[in-house]
Amino acid sequence: MNTNSLLKRITRFIVATGLTLSFIYIFLPLLTSSCSTLQRMSDCLQETGIDPSRYYYTDVEQVQEGELYLRDVLEK
Repeated sequence: MNTNSLLKRITRFIVATGLTLSFIYIFLPLLTSSCSTLQRMSDCLQETGIDPSRYYYTDVEQVQEGELYLRDVLEK
């Protein structure tokens, strides 16, 4: 294997990783803070303790309240 090729691949990997992390931890938070709608949504998620990275929200209190409400409405 050519060491020059390996060096190029490692350099590209480091650059791609750096750009991805910059996008996630610098650009997206700046975008969120610059848009009032996104900022309100972010504040609401933090206040209620909802983790938006979860696929299922079954352990969040609001889900149980919503389920109880729907059951009550559908039973009437």
